[in-house]
Amino acid sequence: MTSIEQVATLATFGSVWAVLTVGHNLADHVFGQSDHQAASKGAPSAAEVADGASPRRGWGACLGHVAQYHLVMAVMLGLAWAVLPLQMSWAGLAAGLIVSAVTHAFLAPNSYLGHQGASIQKINVPTASA
Repeated sequence: MTSIEQVATLATFGSVWAVLTVGHNLADHVFGQSDHQAASKGAPSAAEVADGASPRRGWGACLGHVAQYHLVMAVMLGLAWAVLPLQMSWAGLAAGLIVSAVTHAFLAPNSYLGHQGASIQKINVPTASA
């Protein structure tokens, strides 16, 4: 039999998922990134670094975007928490936002690691013909 605590946990999960989905779209496309940040946050390519570009180019814009993005996410979650009886804690909220911020900064497609991953060529594996 399902307990009320289990139902509340599932309701919290579903509510937070919905809020984060809306928050993501607002943060990435409306409030959490300026045009300058979007254009400047990418890591330089190996060729650009060889030509004299700083390997740290883009980090300021990237970190500014990550800070604004997570501020929007925190506000969205805070508003939802204020009006819904969600089973969350401040420590859990902070931990989730920290993990999100770190992974967002380092694994975004145009960040350093994301750029390096995108530059790896795919290996063409022959497939059997039908």
